[in-house]
Amino acid sequence: MIKIVKLVTGEELIADAEVDHNGVTLKQPCAIQLMPSRTDPGQTMMGLIPYASYTEDFKVTVSLDKVVWHEKPSKEIYNQYNTAFGSGIQLAGL
Repeated sequence: MIKIVKLVTGEELIADAEVDHNGVTLKQPCAIQLMPSRTDPGQTMMGLIPYASYTEDFKVTVSLDKVVWHEKPSKEIYNQYNTAFGSGIQLAGL
């Protein structure tokens, strides 16, 4: 299930996440970053930056004590992530 995970470091990640007693396993994780808009000076936009892309299977497990919260993303960010890194299927209603 695609989730946003906030770490104690302040990082917010979006990934295909599985939660169990070992922690949260994040498949194809991306960091959510605010960046300056390329088209509208003074404005910001959201960007997704691959996280731990140097790992062999593009998957990491984070201990539960390092996770502040994990929740389902909004449709907008879900669709952005899924288009770039997932199945490409988008949720309706945007």
